[in-house]
Parts: sequence; structure tokens; C-alpha cells
Amino acid sequence: MDREIQQLRLDLLLAYTKFCKVANQLSPLLRSETGVCGDWSPKEVVAHLVGWDALFQDFIVDPENFDPPIDVNQFNSQAVATLKQLTWAELMHELEDSFRGLEQALSTVQPDLKIYPRVMMWCQGRIEDYELHTGQLAAWLA
Repeated sequence: MDREIQQLRLDLLLAYTKFCKVANQLSPLLRSETGVCGDWSPKEVVAHLVGWDALFQDFIVDPENFDPPIDVNQFNSQAVATLKQLTWAELMHELEDSFRGLEQALSTVQPDLKIYPRVMMWCQGRIEDYELHTGQLAAWLA
């Protein structure tokens, strides 16, 4: 495996792990309270992460038929609405499943693939997204 993608995978795993650690420190009362990220609750932040991890996996698995969202806000709203009925435990399980699926997809990426440059950029974006929301949750807990 390419060293650069391997490092990004490790960085993404670390960012995901840190997010989960902070998210699991939230009391049940705070998990649905809005305001952690604009109008979003922590549950909505988790749903957002699930949606983007799944979308990234879809791109890697089938780039030829990938249909990227045109409106990011609409995509976020749809991801949140789709998972709204889940409990915190169910939602965190969805996050774990989507992340594991993304990890599996990333393990197939090689430098000679046409999508390699986009995967590298998107992977960095996922890291930054996890880090941003980890910081927001940590600040909210403080």
C-alpha cells in the first residue's frame, strides 16, 4: 500500500477515534440539544458524519456511477433527516459501520487509480471534518 494513503488512513482513524471518545462523554441530556455546531445537536453532527463517510465510500467503490451532491446543505439535511429516529447508541453504531466501510474502501485505493488524487483530497477533508466537530464537542463540554 502507498505510504501516503496509509498515513492518511491512520490520521483518519485517529480523528474518528478522538471524535467518538469526546462524543461518548456527552450526557444523554446534551446529545439532542441544539447549538454544538450552529443549529445542530450532537446527534445531528453524528448523522452528518455518517452521511459523508458513506458518500465517500460510494465514490471509492463506484466512481464511474458516483453522483455527487450539488447542494451540500441539502445533503446534510437529508443525512440528518434519514437518521433522526435513531437512538444515540444506534446512531453511534451507524457511525462505526459507515466508518468501517470507508476504511475497507480506502484499503483498495492504489496510486495508479484514476481517482487517487481525489481520494487523497477527500480523505484530508474527512479528517478535517472529524477534527472540527471533535473540537466543537470538546468546547461544548468545557
